[in-house]
Amino acid sequence: MERLKNGQPPLSTLGISPLVAAVLLIAITMTIAGVLAYWATSFVKTSLPETNTTEAECRLASFSIYSCSFDNSTKKINLILENLKNIELRNLRAFVIYENGSVSDAIPLNTTLGTVPLKSFVIANIDNGFSKLRIKTHCPELSEEKACTRTG
Repeated sequence: MERLKNGQPPLSTLGISPLVAAVLLIAITMTIAGVLAYWATSFVKTSLPETNTTEAECRLASFSIYSCSFDNSTKKINLILENLKNIELRNLRAFVIYENGSVSDAIPLNTTLGTVPLKSFVIANIDNGFSKLRIKTHCPELSEEKACTRTG
């Protein structure tokens, strides 16, 4: 082994081999990355509110009352709903609004408004004194109202 003038070995022989140094650097880097990944995951979970999938789909949902007609002789409302988006609308309910301001109990339409754009419904036993019809879905803020044309 070579010695310097002061009796010390050269600096190149005092350190660790380059292979061991590279392995140690990689190990330390991976440990730090793992700790940061764990912290970031827990931070994001506690910082962001959980999104309800129903709320998310309801923000995108849209429909309209394509047509509504009331037949005086049969006391039936013929209704066509149009789904404007590709999101299934469930729990369809109709509410009849009368001229005196009263509203009927929910009339379930017993089906969904799926990805087929137009769907027809018939609501029976409707009194003549109604003014319009309101349709609600499983989305709390999604509803449509329309006055129906009268026939017969």
